[in-house]
Amino acid sequence: MKVLVTARLGEAELRRRLAEQVGNQAIWVQDGDAMIPELPSADVLICPDNFYSAKLADAVRHYAPKLAFIQLLTAGFDHAKRQGVPAHVALCNAGEAYASAVAAHAIALLLALQRHIPTALANQARQAWDRAFTPQLTMPAASTVIVIGLGPIGHEIARILRAFGARVIGVTRRGLPDAAADEVVPASALRDVLPRADAIVIAAPYDETTRHLIGAPELAVCKKSAVLVNVARGGIVEPRALEAALRSGAIAGAGLDVTDPEPLPPNAPLWDAPNLIVTPHCAGASGAASGERLTDLVCANLARFMRGEKLQHVVTL
Repeated sequence: MKVLVTARLGEAELRRRLAEQVGNQAIWVQDGDAMIPELPSADVLICPDNFYSAKLADAVRHYAPKLAFIQLLTAGFDHAKRQGVPAHVALCNAGEAYASAVAAHAIALLLALQRHIPTALANQARQAWDRAFTPQLTMPAASTVIVIGLGPIGHEIARILRAFGARVIGVTRRGLPDAAADEVVPASALRDVLPRADAIVIAAPYDETTRHLIGAPELAVCKKSAVLVNVARGGIVEPRALEAALRSGAIAGAGLDVTDPEPLPPNAPLWDAPNLIVTPHCAGASGAASGERLTDLVCANLARFMRGEKLQHVVTL
């Protein structure tokens, strides 16, 4: 059982646990070029999705006859989907490992926007006791929030929002009923429900069907008081359309943990758009707890693989 591994989050704990599980058969590498020579005898690959480059994917197809399982250390799997994974190789993502942290970050961005915290901080910086913004303050209670994507992260976001007293409309590919939301509609009906939203939170996977899912036509039908939060992938929101909507007041604000491109270049016009909060793709971080949750998930799934049992968090490309 040869396991190729590269990781940053929780690396020390994952090294310790894998050493207990498979001993010296856990081979750690620092980059894709170092991994490729190890592929011919590898059974398992453990890596973040962004590590799965076109070059590595090509090597997996041609030089990894034994490889049967790829465990991603990320919730997202857009690189794997774009580059492709051989049909005989099981692909799993990080499931709910990041759900609590990412959901908390999404709610933090939402509350900061609804409570105009950036405005208050700007006033504090100039030592001004200025209450002019207070008539615009809102809150989740008695509001309608659209959550796009009801995977583990979207579920946790919806749970917290409903605890705050919000009505949640879920948007998924097929629009099947889901206990996490008060109402669920298919992605094809997104533009129909956007006018009802006081806030939109994006937690959907990124692929060709969700690229620029939120663009100028969608932002145009939103309430001027609505705010947008994206903790999924930057490409789901068309950046020029978002910038224009913020500058024109078409929406009240946005909170982005992800951008397109990423990282956001220093000269990008979006940086100084009004009522915008940008965090550097850090929603999944929560200290040692994140690494421990991720390690638990990875090692449990590896144990299932070694026993020939059904894997969890299997991704269908």
